[in-house]
Amino acid sequence: MWEQSELPILSNARASEQRLTRREMFQRILAGLGTVLAGPVAARAHPMYRHLVEATNLEGAGERVADSDWSPQVLDARQNETLIALAEGIVPGSSKAQVNRIIDLLLTVETAENRQKLAAALAALDTDSNKRFSQPIARLTQPQMSVLLEACSTAKPGQPAHDENSPGSVTEAQKTSSASPTLRDHFENLKGWIVATYYSSEEGMRELGWTDEFYFESPSECSHPEGHN
Repeated sequence: MWEQSELPILSNARASEQRLTRREMFQRILAGLGTVLAGPVAARAHPMYRHLVEATNLEGAGERVADSDWSPQVLDARQNETLIALAEGIVPGSSKAQVNRIIDLLLTVETAENRQKLAAALAALDTDSNKRFSQPIARLTQPQMSVLLEACSTAKPGQPAHDENSPGSVTEAQKTSSASPTLRDHFENLKGWIVATYYSSEEGMRELGWTDEFYFESPSECSHPEGHN
């Protein structure tokens, strides 16, 4: 299960005196993504790595999805509902930060392969929810959601992630393996999207100590009473 303490924000002795732009804050979030996704190779292999590095699509994303008549451009209605519920279960506060809308926005500039992987991950977890509880993720109670996320996060992972920027990070045999993603793999993919999107939103950055101009040396403790999954 994922906890906020696993997202270290790099700083130095004068960090509290520095003015930070959004892009600089994204870089600090990027520094913690490897911990969230169990290693730097997994982090670099995830689509959110590029979005955090380039930042163009994340800057102002909250304003671009704030319309009252918003509707998803890539996700269908069921996928959107599933993502809303999962995001809130993994990082409480994701609904207020409109994580599902920002992810849908990012998907409009994503590759067909990455869109398909996210759709497959949502479908896999929703299928597991139906098997366990005879109802989709969007209808789960909080205790049921906790059971589902615990099962997903402790399931056996499949093949290790391959960093396209470092061809030698895995063997050719691993790269050509036809092993299907496991439930854990699908969960890790979704977790990467959700956690990085939340903490790159205004709500998430403020939780880490960002105040438009300053970053504080010691971010306040998580205010969510139930913690993070």
